[in-house]
Amino acid sequence: MKMKKGIIIAVVAVLACGGGTYTYFYKYANTTKKQTAVQETVYTVKKGNIRSVISGTAQLEPQQQQTIVPPKEGMIKTINLQRNMNVKKGDLLLELSDSSLDEKLDSARLTLSQQQSDLADLQKQYDAQTIVAPAGGKFILATNVSEGAGVSKTTKIGTIANSSLLTVTLPFLQDEAAQIHKGDTVQLTIDGYMLTKTGTVDSVSSSVKSDSKGNRLLDVKINIDNDGTMDEGQIVKGTVPNGGINIESKATAALQYRTSQIVMAGVSGTIDSLDIKENRQVNKGERIGTIVNDTLKNDITNKQNQINQSNKSIADLEDQLEKLKVYAPFDGVFSTDFADQKKNVLTSYPVGTTISQGVSLGAVANMDVLQLPVKVDELDLLKVKVGQKAEVKVDAITGKTFTGEVTQLSTVGTTTNGVTTYTAVVSIKNEGDLKNAMTATADILVEDKKNVLVAPVEAVKQKAGKRIVTLKKADGTVEQDHEVQVGANTSTLVEITSGLSEGDTIVMQAARTQTKMNQQQIDQMRQQFQQGARGGNSGGGGGGGGMGGPPPGF
Repeated sequence: MKMKKGIIIAVVAVLACGGGTYTYFYKYANTTKKQTAVQETVYTVKKGNIRSVISGTAQLEPQQQQTIVPPKEGMIKTINLQRNMNVKKGDLLLELSDSSLDEKLDSARLTLSQQQSDLADLQKQYDAQTIVAPAGGKFILATNVSEGAGVSKTTKIGTIANSSLLTVTLPFLQDEAAQIHKGDTVQLTIDGYMLTKTGTVDSVSSSVKSDSKGNRLLDVKINIDNDGTMDEGQIVKGTVPNGGINIESKATAALQYRTSQIVMAGVSGTIDSLDIKENRQVNKGERIGTIVNDTLKNDITNKQNQINQSNKSIADLEDQLEKLKVYAPFDGVFSTDFADQKKNVLTSYPVGTTISQGVSLGAVANMDVLQLPVKVDELDLLKVKVGQKAEVKVDAITGKTFTGEVTQLSTVGTTTNGVTTYTAVVSIKNEGDLKNAMTATADILVEDKKNVLVAPVEAVKQKAGKRIVTLKKADGTVEQDHEVQVGANTSTLVEITSGLSEGDTIVMQAARTQTKMNQQQIDQMRQQFQQGARGGNSGGGGGGGGMGGPPPGF
């Protein structure tokens, strides 16, 4: 071996698992106290797993939790709380009382009720401006009613009577009346007419009265179905046939309509028109006339505005009273331990006591889903995404791993001692084992790829915007800048997505500085190298062919 003057070279060949390792030591005789070592490692590309996690430890806490506090200072009206109890969303937990609000609300409701009654009356008057027949029958116009006449709500416009049904009440001697019964037939003679009509006894009075002659009399009420030949006001006398004798009434009486209905104006104003100006038959709903009232429409509008304002006042008062109530925000468990784990704070606040605003009575927590707020270093922040799975281990529960998911990632960091961290919230479904404040560690799975081509991270370099490796071909030649595409990586392995195949060989080189060897050490190294060279490089995987001489330049 020909060597330049002043240069000492030593080469050591070492076979390593998974690839051959060769190290060269060289130095310039007249320059440094240290020498550089160049180490070359051969790696066979194979399939493996890329699994990268970011870990954090914290205490478990409910995903949903709300402290129960009074909304203001006041007297407790209702408290439906126990130290530990299950609650349903919407359950009334606490209610305070405010007597002044209660009084205002009662007064406002009373005012509203009166206003609504007034509006109903005004609306009824508005509708009454058109006078209609409330029933069918004979309409009898009142004598003092005419177009242009002023009327009040209680002015009688007329009467509608059922002319087909008449009635009369006739007096009979007490002894004779005792023989008359309900349903008996009565023959009626109309005064001034040669007519006899038939009626039916409706009732016999039990009250005795006397006439001018001292006779003791009982009134008998008789109903008559009118065939159209009779009318109210006609004078009749009655005879009741009884066992071959006729019992006659002791006096006459005027026929009356059995049923009649008075038509009132219903509104103050002036009669504008009368459609019916004489007595005649009318149908139900038929228009009789109209009344004009110039202020009624404005009165209705004003009353509606008053009602609207009262409704707003009531709604505001009800809202204020509603704010004195505290409801369960969601299904869960209420516990006073969230306020004080040593004592039951509820014992200090029975119904009727005054409680200050903001006093914590405990909290409602949903223990179905717990969360773990772990800290993530700013260098790892971009690797963590919402939706990533996590493996959670709890210190108090050995041998069991829980599955979690990243549900929230903070955007504002916290800096402590120059280190900035962000909070990643991992949610875990609680199967019953997990408790609040348990210590747990979450491994957030950033990458979890199985059976992919992998290579050591140090084997992949970047050059001119490309990822390259040193590829050792099957014929022993070396391609220094072989381009590859990479995917996921850990701190030691990188995924090769293209550019290499399983079984390919890549070469890695690394240089390190060694302290200067003395002459004896150099001679020993040279001797070992020469002996190794004579023995050949069998088992070195073909690595010796390009490594038998000194580095280039020597």
